[in-house]
Amino acid sequence: MLGKRFQSTISRFPYPSKSQQYRYYESQVEQITKWWESSRFKGIKRTYPAELVASHRGSFNIQYPSSIQATKLFNLLNERFLERKPVHTIGSIDPVQISQSAKNQEIAYVSGWACSSVLTTTNEVSPDFGDYPYDTVPNQVERLFKAQQLHDRKATSEWIQNPQRDQIDKIDYLRPIIADADTGHGGTGAVMKLAKLFAESGAAGIHIEDQLHGGKKCGHLAGKVIVPTSTHITRLIATRLQWDIMNTENLVIARTDSETGNLLSSAVDPRDHEFILGVIEDVKPLSEVLYEAESQGADSSKLNEIEQSWLEQNKLYTVSEAAELKLKELGKSIETFNEFQAQSKGKSLYDTKQIFKELTSHDLKHDIEAPKTREGYYPVKNGIDVAVKRSIEYAPYADLLWLETKTPNLKYAQDFAERIHKIHPDKKLVYNLSPSFNWSAHGFSEQDLQNFIWDLAKAGFVLQLVSLAGLHTNAVSNFELSEAFKDQGMKAYVELVQKKEKEIGCDVLTHQKWSGANYYDELISAVQSGSSQTSSVGKDSTEHSF
Repeated sequence: MLGKRFQSTISRFPYPSKSQQYRYYESQVEQITKWWESSRFKGIKRTYPAELVASHRGSFNIQYPSSIQATKLFNLLNERFLERKPVHTIGSIDPVQISQSAKNQEIAYVSGWACSSVLTTTNEVSPDFGDYPYDTVPNQVERLFKAQQLHDRKATSEWIQNPQRDQIDKIDYLRPIIADADTGHGGTGAVMKLAKLFAESGAAGIHIEDQLHGGKKCGHLAGKVIVPTSTHITRLIATRLQWDIMNTENLVIARTDSETGNLLSSAVDPRDHEFILGVIEDVKPLSEVLYEAESQGADSSKLNEIEQSWLEQNKLYTVSEAAELKLKELGKSIETFNEFQAQSKGKSLYDTKQIFKELTSHDLKHDIEAPKTREGYYPVKNGIDVAVKRSIEYAPYADLLWLETKTPNLKYAQDFAERIHKIHPDKKLVYNLSPSFNWSAHGFSEQDLQNFIWDLAKAGFVLQLVSLAGLHTNAVSNFELSEAFKDQGMKAYVELVQKKEKEIGCDVLTHQKWSGANYYDELISAVQSGSSQTSSVGKDSTEHSF
């Protein structure tokens, strides 16, 4: 009898009746609805109801530390955006770097490029083509977040036990982490699983770019393929839905690589049509020309030559450019062209051609199929216009917008920000202070370089990052030490490392203490009282010499 009652109680966990279970669901719907109306989600659009989210939450109400960090990040960005001041940081690749930057950097950043080239879950390092296992960056985030928590516990314990604690500040090691989610690593399901992994691992925010999964390349490499605008919006919605189900406030950043991306994976979205390039003559499609050459034995180098020759012989135009040429050929006035531009702006190819015919009684020849690549990608006219249009479309679904640029140009960035803020005045912007730029080759004075971050912030680029700073500082310091150590031995180590650690107050000087030896020894001693002889930080520890 007791066994049956016990089993019955377990089966009803956590709610004693069906009606209470349903009331819990209804309370969740109410809570979600109010949550979405809060200032945290001002300007954020969802395409699904609160009922859907509530019905997929299950019975456990879990609080994720990443959401706490996200709230911290959101408040910090809000404050700085209103002040038009920056939140800027340097990318970290290991626990040493993330702990050493905590004193002076308010946030932390984890780069997919760095993870791809330094640490993947398969230990197979490679270029940033987004082809590493999708758990690679979340695993790195988890590693760094756990390191942050260790150093936070150490710092808190030391501060509380310090009699002079009222006179000193405790370093905040729990700096919110922003991480690179690349393209989302797959379809909608993969994006949601990746978003879940990041939230569980400790990332306060992630950025997702509009490149093609499987064709992704580093934002500063050539040959980038972008996806339809609608595809990327789906990624942003999927990320938000996953976090809504988890009841977290993590931030999603919509990044566009369309400023330099020269190919489009599909022409399915009419919003992309005005930028797709086509031919205005009847020509054999490029893919057919290449197929015929290959079937006749042409090797890869010969195929590349044939492709270049085809593109040189067949000039590509946007539909607007094709219309301008045709209007000139027909002898139409500038007024007709202006009328065509006004009516066709942002329209699909079909509608654009219909408008042209209504204005001129002539058909407009513009074939976007002929120049497609062998993979089926459409050439597009990249640049600031497509980047602005896409960013405006992404804005309702993202917390911040990221424009990936080919040069560090302040005026260019300011123009982009101005165009975005005409439509979305409260949207925060992100800027990649990339080491891929040869900063010394862009005409900056020393004063320009020093002011660059703060000038960007005045335009609304509140979040700024040197994505691979950790990678490059690691390389510089190790190269310098290894070169000097070859001839100078320990003199080089003492002068380049240990002496400098002492001078600047770097706590890794006493690396045993930095790693938590003192912190854990105190806990072990509390359990194993009377074991001072086995203490790891006893009188024989060499770190007492510092």
